[in-house]
Amino acid sequence: MIVSRKSSVQTITALLAAFVAVVLLAAMPSPAAALSWSFPATDLSGPETYIESPQVAVAGDGVTTVVWSRWDRYNGGDWIVQARTRPAGSDTFGAAVDLSAPGQNAHSPQVAVAADGATTVVWTRNNGSNSIVQARTRPAGSGTFGGVVDLSATGQDAESLQVAVAGDGATTVVWSRSNGSNVTYIVQVRTRPAGSSTFGGVVDLGNTSFDSPQVTVGVDGAITVVWTRYGGSNDKRIQARTRPAGSSTFGAVEYLTALGQDAGSPQVAVGVDGATTVVWYRFDGSRNIVQARTRPAGSSTFGGAENLSATGQDAGSPQVAVAADGATTVVWYRYGGSNWIVQARTRPAGSGTFGGAENLAAAGDNNNGLYPQVTVGAGGATTVVWGLRNGFSSYIVQARTRPAGSSTFGGAVDLGNSVNSPQVTVGVDGAVTVVWIGRYLGPGSRYTIQESTSVIGSTKYSLTLTKPNMGSGSISSSPSGIDCGLVCSYRFNPSTSVTLTASPASGSTFDGWGGSGCSGTSTCTVTMLGARSVWAEFAVVPLVPPASFDLTVSKSGTGSGTITSSPDGIDCGSDCLESLENGSLVTLTAKPETGSSFIGWSGPDGCWDTSPCEVTMDEARDIDAEFTKSKLPSNSFTIRSVKVGVKALTSTVVLPGRGTLTQIVRRSVKKKSKSVKITVCKTSKKVTKAGTVKLTCKLSSATRKARVKRSLRVRMKTTFTPTGGLKASKTKTIKLKRRR
Repeated sequence: MIVSRKSSVQTITALLAAFVAVVLLAAMPSPAAALSWSFPATDLSGPETYIESPQVAVAGDGVTTVVWSRWDRYNGGDWIVQARTRPAGSDTFGAAVDLSAPGQNAHSPQVAVAADGATTVVWTRNNGSNSIVQARTRPAGSGTFGGVVDLSATGQDAESLQVAVAGDGATTVVWSRSNGSNVTYIVQVRTRPAGSSTFGGVVDLGNTSFDSPQVTVGVDGAITVVWTRYGGSNDKRIQARTRPAGSSTFGAVEYLTALGQDAGSPQVAVGVDGATTVVWYRFDGSRNIVQARTRPAGSSTFGGAENLSATGQDAGSPQVAVAADGATTVVWYRYGGSNWIVQARTRPAGSGTFGGAENLAAAGDNNNGLYPQVTVGAGGATTVVWGLRNGFSSYIVQARTRPAGSSTFGGAVDLGNSVNSPQVTVGVDGAVTVVWIGRYLGPGSRYTIQESTSVIGSTKYSLTLTKPNMGSGSISSSPSGIDCGLVCSYRFNPSTSVTLTASPASGSTFDGWGGSGCSGTSTCTVTMLGARSVWAEFAVVPLVPPASFDLTVSKSGTGSGTITSSPDGIDCGSDCLESLENGSLVTLTAKPETGSSFIGWSGPDGCWDTSPCEVTMDEARDIDAEFTKSKLPSNSFTIRSVKVGVKALTSTVVLPGRGTLTQIVRRSVKKKSKSVKITVCKTSKKVTKAGTVKLTCKLSSATRKARVKRSLRVRMKTTFTPTGGLKASKTKTIKLKRRR
């Protein structure tokens, strides 16, 4: 499963690059030359079953940071935000660093870099009840991120965050936070002043629907935030608020679109001179079209709306970037009658009018160019990337670059295969870095974060190392460059002779090389006449199994009882630990004392409900038996988990005894300006004994259709009525993520 949230914030990094370009360009290779790219793409993460949201930012000195969220299947199954950094002048990224704490899910990371190289990463993380916005910052010149800072208040969900950095280093984070209705969200913002380590207080800017608020910061520090406000039927309108340079207060809300038709997906970018351009899509009565409005430098008012995409067919997902001289490029995708095509229009420096639309993605019945991103280098070279769907379930990451001083984009370059939309950034030297989620070329349905960077100066070739087996070890190279963990890649000059050495870790052996002419267990030498791939096979040394393992039994809860085993050994009571033969089968039986009830086991598979627990002693085992004081009849129950599927919600519920278990799920919708509760699903089940129950609540067809358009927030009420007792209910808010 792949989840991808597309970020389109043009962080201030590009503006800072443009601002200092006059000083730096004379000492650097010309970015006007056609780009060549490093091949093959570099894997930044290991092969994962679930991975999402890669983002990338580059500092003025060329230090490049990539962040993403991955499902940590080895440590509790939580989503963890990670980062890898490529130092200035290097071709290799450092090791992955965990940024979010384990224990709860963290999603949707964003990254921005200040002029001095200070790097701030923000994300959302569940605190057990709600999603909150968190941040960590790596100070300039440091290799370590500071501690986690909570930015949004607890009590309601916060999401859809973005981050931008001013020229002086002041950092602004925006997000949307529920007001408790699960329909309306409040756009909120916090700013950390230049030179400070603490964010200021939360400022409420206005109400939004489900679009992410977007933020941009001018070189002078002026902050502009845009979002979509939902006011009812045909009243999704684009709004903006600006905090002028030198001020601590945001100005009044300004409507950028008129009442009467819905608009969405606003994006915003600011030029070095302060001119600010906002783009979005808006329904014109028959189709969605892309529009733009610009606030000239020195003005407090936006000019009139300009239609950028042609009428007659739908267009969407606009993005905008501004060059150092003020030239503004907007990209989007538009339906051409049989497929989607990426298009671009540019407003030249000093002009008030956009030029004609240029088709960037190749046309064809089976080709669909989707979700473009755009970046502009310090010299004015403009690069657009997108995912080209080739008629199947995967995408080809493509890029086209318009050199500085040119009015035409060069040809499309295929960078790699992807399963989501790519992200792009550019350094002061003109090197463009693109990241995406690629399919892992190995066994199983696995995915990895991939990266490709354009080559400045002479061409280099990538040497990529992989370790496909279960053993472990390291690989080094001479000349230096390869220092391999899981997957490593380094770009060497043409004709370089690279010698690889494998060193198995403790408990592993090196079985030999493969690929690029390498074999055997000695060193491997590769001549770099092109891109090369080599794999090193490490095997695990078989371990002699121990003769016995410890079985430890514990008791929890408010009640009391004893646990015995068959064969004899455990009598807990007093004897709760036994050393048992490797491979032996043990059955544990719990007996509550008078006035207590046995609730169930917690431990390995086969030990869940109140039945005897059978366990095979092929490793050390820790098993707990929970007893509770008897309450006749008890209505206490536990919802262990809720799994959100495509067609149903599946709840795992632990019950104390016989009774009826019911569940109803509702959501709020707006009808004629009133909030109405509608039923998402409902179900019930007769229970004949205590234990764990699976309860499936099938989603209504209307709900499944609504999820195609957006994520939904629903309230799930679960009620247990014990036979002859009083009912008890528990209510839980659940997010049904959008299903495309």
